Amino acid sequence: MIINLKKYFLLLFLLVTVVFVQAQSDSLVLACPLANGGPRVIRASDKDYQKSSEYGVMFISKTDTLVQAVHDAQVVIVVKTDDGKYDVVLQFKGYYFWYAGIIVPKVKQGIRVKTGNIIGTYKTGDLIELLMYLQEEPVNPRKYLQCK
Repeated sequence: MIINLKKYFLLLFLLVTVVFVQAQSDSLVLACPLANGGPRVIRASDKDYQKSSEYGVMFISKTDTLVQAVHDAQVVIVVKTDDGKYDVVLQFKGYYFWYAGIIVPKVKQGIRVKTGNIIGTYKTGDLIELLMYLQEEPVNPRKYLQCK
């Protein structure tokens, strides 16, 4: 009887944990990385998103020059890429937001940013790519973005 009760409580705990994690991810809201830019879907559809080898959403704007944080987070990576641009990675509770295509980063590794803070500059008309991961698993950011 005691063993069955322990198993019951363990299963109940696991169920509550799964529901909590799912509710946490479903309540995530991301700001648009460009104030006036819109997402252009150039990757896999929502249906086969996990099966694609490339993930992310591209953004373009004819007026923006600043890239902003999509969520409160900590800057974990700022690195110059082979094309002379920068990648900036933000982390929040197991989520990683990876920006590619920043011209000049305005943040340093280790600092905390708030939603909407400027994290870098962008060349008008270029593409900014936003990739999103939960731990190491790619996640489709379109589900969470609040772009106009």
